[in-house]
Amino acid sequence: MKKKVEDIHKRHSVLKEIISTDEIFNQTQLVKSLKQKGIKSTQATLSRDLSELGVVRVPTANGLVYKLSATGDEITLKYRVAEEIISIHKNETLIVIKTYPGRAQGVAVFLDRQSDIGILGTIGGDDTIIVIPQSIKKIKKIIEQIKITLGIN
Repeated sequence: MKKKVEDIHKRHSVLKEIISTDEIFNQTQLVKSLKQKGIKSTQATLSRDLSELGVVRVPTANGLVYKLSATGDEITLKYRVAEEIISIHKNETLIVIKTYPGRAQGVAVFLDRQSDIGILGTIGGDDTIIVIPQSIKKIKKIIEQIKITLGIN
């Protein structure tokens, strides 16, 4: 899992660099730019990454280009991450979050970056995340904190 998280962070960093320095008009062009920098990415992964990063298409004199949204920071990211979650369940020791297919790793990365919600870490599969709490006594509180962080009622 750690390697995948590192890969996601690296891909996101390179995406931000490309979008910030080049005029990118479509995802095909973006996939090619990533490939030139040694990063392979599918269109589905790229779409997910763009969503997670809050990337928007803005009009320019040359046409619509991808840009990092000025408002595409934590608020937009939290909203988009929250949209990926189907359910949150717990037992006596763990929290399990169900997401739409292909979305769990992005949500897991987001949760791992939250330092104040009481988790040790996550394991993200395709559509399921296992959340390891810092204390099993605080699982209910951690679930509430996750919901508050993401704006889920």
